Amino acid sequence: MQGYQVNFYTLQNRKHQEQSVSEWLVDKAQMIGIRGATVIHGDEGFGSDGRLHATRFFEQAEQPMIVVMVVSEAQCEHLFSLIRETGLKVFHTRAVVDYGYTAE
Repeated sequence: MQGYQVNFYTLQNRKHQEQSVSEWLVDKAQMIGIRGATVIHGDEGFGSDGRLHATRFFEQAEQPMIVVMVVSEAQCEHLFSLIRETGLKVFHTRAVVDYGYTAE
């Protein structure tokens, strides 16, 4: 099958509609029938602001996070429609991928 791998880049402390951005994205993915999402926690990184964001022993709010999903074209359109409707601003990448299960 053909679809998209969509990656959303955020920080642990970023909120949208009273949830962390990563939780909000995963909830919406489940709601529209996307069959899986992975949240990856990073040790450090820097964003478009040029600031270093890192996990420290006592402070994890600035921890970089990536939410990864592989979706159909219709699911991708639906997800981005929800994002636009709610005004969420989050950096993303989207790449065309072939996907499926090895036993099929």
